[in-house]
Formats: sequence, C-alpha cells, structure tokens
Amino acid sequence: MNSTLRHFTEEKLSELISVSRFRAPATAWIKEAHILNLYTGEWSKQNVVLFEDRIAYVGEKEPLTDANTQIIEAQGYTLVPGYIEPHAHSFHMYNPRSLGEYALARGTTTILHDNISFFLQLQQHEFEGLIEALEGMPVKNFWWARLDPNVREKEMQRQFTVDRVRRMLRNPSVLQAGELTYWKEAINGDPSMIARMREARLAGKRIETHNPGASVETLNAVAAAGATGCHESITAEEVMRRLRLGYYATLRHSSIRPDLGELIKGLLNTGCRYWDRMMLTTDGSPPFFLAEGFTDACIRIAIDAGLDPVDAYRMASLNPAVYYGLDQDLGGISPGRIADIVFLEDLRNPTPVKVMANGRIAAERGMLTASFPEVEWSRYGIGPLAVMDPCVQPEWFEVYCAEDKIPVIELVNAVITHNRLERLTVIDGKVRLTDSPGYVYVSLLDRRGEWITVGVMKGFGEVDALASTYSLTGDLIVLGRDPVQMARAANHVLAGQGGICVVHQGDMRFDLSLPLLGTMSLLDMDALIAETSRLLELLRESGFGFADPIYSLEFLSSTHLPKVRLTSQGVININNGEILIPSRPLR
Repeated sequence: MNSTLRHFTEEKLSELISVSRFRAPATAWIKEAHILNLYTGEWSKQNVVLFEDRIAYVGEKEPLTDANTQIIEAQGYTLVPGYIEPHAHSFHMYNPRSLGEYALARGTTTILHDNISFFLQLQQHEFEGLIEALEGMPVKNFWWARLDPNVREKEMQRQFTVDRVRRMLRNPSVLQAGELTYWKEAINGDPSMIARMREARLAGKRIETHNPGASVETLNAVAAAGATGCHESITAEEVMRRLRLGYYATLRHSSIRPDLGELIKGLLNTGCRYWDRMMLTTDGSPPFFLAEGFTDACIRIAIDAGLDPVDAYRMASLNPAVYYGLDQDLGGISPGRIADIVFLEDLRNPTPVKVMANGRIAAERGMLTASFPEVEWSRYGIGPLAVMDPCVQPEWFEVYCAEDKIPVIELVNAVITHNRLERLTVIDGKVRLTDSPGYVYVSLLDRRGEWITVGVMKGFGEVDALASTYSLTGDLIVLGRDPVQMARAANHVLAGQGGICVVHQGDMRFDLSLPLLGTMSLLDMDALIAETSRLLELLRESGFGFADPIYSLEFLSSTHLPKVRLTSQGVININNGEILIPSRPLR
C-alpha cells in the first residue's frame, strides 16, 4: 500500500477532523481558489484547507492559522485533482522513477504500473522490496499483476503458478490483474488460467483485458470470465460495445494508436452523453512520443476534439479513482482526500503551472521542486542483463533456403506482421539480400547463447545492423543487411549487458545503454526523449515507415499478436502454430 495511505493513523485522523472544525490550525491554506468540482461539474471560489497531506475543509470560511501555516495564494488559478495514469508500462526505456519524475511535473500524481518485466526477472521478495521502495516517492505508485506472460515460452509460463499469482494479487499495492493476453485460454476453460482468474476475483481486483477488434460474443465471454476493463478500443463503436457490456473503456493516445482525438469525435457523433466509465492512458509509449506531455497531453487532445473539459478531467482523475476503489483518497478536491492538486492557468490547457502532491508543492512550470529518493536498483535484483559472452559470429545470421520460396515476415504496421512466400536470391543454399532492397535479415538470439531463430523481414527499412536487448522475452533482437555488422552490433550490446545500437556503413550511428534488465535506462526523461527521437529519425531515414520502431522490436517475439513471430522454436505462424523456419541450436 502507498505510504501516504498506510500512515493515515487514528491520531492523524483526529487532528484532520480538528482542523476541519476550526479547532486546530491548518498546516496549509490555499486561498480563494477557483475549483472545478468533478463530483457535480460546478465551479466555485473557495478556500482549500490542509492538515499535512490531507484536505480538511473546502468552503468559504477561513481556517484557523498559526505561524507555521503555509499560505498559498491561488487567485487566477483553476484547481483540478491530480491526474491518474491507469496503464503504464514503466520499463519502456525509462524506469518507474524517471517516469514518475516526468509525469509528476506534468500533473500526474498517481501511476499504475505493469509488473511483467519485473515479475519475470526478479525473485518475488525482490519485486516486493521494489514495490515498497517506490512507496516513498512523491508520486503514488500502484501495480497490476499479470496472469500470463504475453509469450508462449514454457520457461516464462512456469513462473505463473497459482501460488505466486495469489501472493502478487494479495499485495495491497496491486489494484488490478492483467492485462490478459491469454484470454482465449480463459474462455476455453483452461484450468490453470481459470484458477488464476478466480484468484483475481477472490482478491477483489479489477481485471484488464487485451481484446482489439473483439466481437460482442468474445467480449461477453471474457466479461463472464471476470474482465472489467479494456484499453484496446480502435473505434467509437468498439468503445460503446464495451460500455454496453459493463466494461470500463480506457481510451488511449499512444505511439502505435495515436487516435484519441478520433475516438472522442466518434463518440460525440454517436451522441454519447455518459463518460463516467471511461479513462485516459498513454499506454506505455516510448520516450520520444511523450515529448508533448503525459496525461496532460491526453486531456488536451480530448478537449480539442470537442469533449467538455469537465468530462475530460473526470476521465483523467475521478473515473480511475472510482474504478480502482481509491476515490475515498484520490480523484477529487474534497475533505478527507489526499491533497493532490493541479494548478492551471486555463482549463483548456491541462499542463500545470504548479503541482501539489501529498499536500506539498512538488513542481512549478514543469520543473520538479520535490525530490525523488534514489533507488538502489541492485538491492532488488535489478541490474545488467545476464547474457552470454560477446562471441556472436556473422554466420549465425545466415538464412538457409532449400525450397523455391522462403517465408518473409512483412511488417504491415508498427506491430502487426503478415507471412509472405517470396522468391529471393539464393546462393549455395543461403539467402542473399544484395539485390533485394527493403529486406533485412532478422533474428531472435537467446541471451544465453543456446539457440538462434533467423528469418527475413520486409518493411523495417534498410540498416546494416541493429541489435537490441529490449524484447518481451529478454533475448536479443538483431536485424540488418550485413551479417558482419550484425555480429558487431550484437557483441556490442552483449558486452554492455543491455542496450540498443545501430551500425551503418561501418559507423556506430546510435548507442543507448540499458543497464537495468536490458530494458531500462538510467537517463532522465528529457535525455531519453532526445535519444529515442534521434533513433526514430535515424530509422526513418533508413526506410522505416511506421509510427514506432521500439514497439516493433519489442513485439517481434510477442506471440499474442498476429501473424508471424520469432520464438525459441523458430519463426512461427501464430494463427495455426506452424513453424515456418525452425530455430537452430548454437551449442
């Protein structure tokens, strides 16, 4: 449980009541604030009176004060509750601390984090120690507990025992189960998945699912299994489909689905009048996509698309607070709630002038004034990725072809692939790409050096070599047109025990160290935005034509997406399980 909630003692409650009744001095007084009341949609000019991190009184009366009362003049400002990000993948180059710093400076005071990367790579006690360590941050950190590993790899699946999942779900900082990618197993009656779903329901947790394009029948079955929310709506009709079945619908504006504005316009065109079961998310977008902001950017897009600002701010604060059962503490500017307050100059501009978190001014004009404690990552098992020695050879990336045609992985957008059988140049049984522009060799290399899966991909562009430890399985993604340079790039990130690099025409064009589990940097967000923007520009110059190459790399090994993926077994057709090109042992 967040430390702010855990330390709400009987003595503190008694003092809070005393301040609310004007019998004890306030610790802080926000004077003559113009407040947006999200419960009623009303506006009022009132005083907000605090005792420590809690709001004691909201009204026209002036509080009892003493020499220690901090007085904050709020004339000219509009006050709204702190924003809540309900769906963060906080290992996406940044880490939970650096994401929290960036988010808080822009008004997001509460974040719910995906646990998958930490769950898979840490011991249970290490992860629980990390959760506790992050409780001391000015931003509130909560978690979801995955019920499946996102990838059909036996080693990963074995970690999702009922006992371990149960222990995760009973942690008070865990508010949600999911997101479900093995939902088919749940609705098909798989006993193990049913047991985990039941544990989530018994623990009283919300259950998030991942159902893009799902039919009404599928959504019915997944809801019957226990799902309560979905963030995968692609159209306004898909949003309404979920709402009609009792789901909460989280509308996203992310690097691979930057369509929040269109969703809002579509919903308005349908005559939608009820927005209390909708939320907003950035859905774990990479740093370069967050250059325009965080939750504040989502609110701005929703308002610019025509949504009433009151509804937009509800979707960013009160609605998620209600959904996760936090509304007794968060989501409003009202007595008893934690004083997470965003100061705005203009309601149509949700990027704050000041941010109050836990009753203290934590940021002004986009700059943090509150300090985030350092995290001793190694204490919680978070450090360099355990990998093989840098002994990768160019011949590992050779693609053999004994048939007339070879399966080609075609990237049709940032994350979806198709399977194409094509004739490519074959010399001595090996595919040569010299006269095939737009194609690259692509591989998933076991980080321990036991096996490699190789194939050919079209649509990523043309670089001599790119190597990355950022993948769903923790193995290396290596792609390019020159096996010699691919080996060089792979050995470089192996030597650094985590990172992503691009080698082209003999030069190291990009090099980012990811020293935390091979997925996270120690750089602050501003530096990461600059670095990943440079990577995006470099790859676009090389022919990458989609929104997000980082997600493209991550999802090459993701078996919950169509249609062709790289696995430890080989290049696999997800639709029917056919191994198109088997993996090769290296030892």
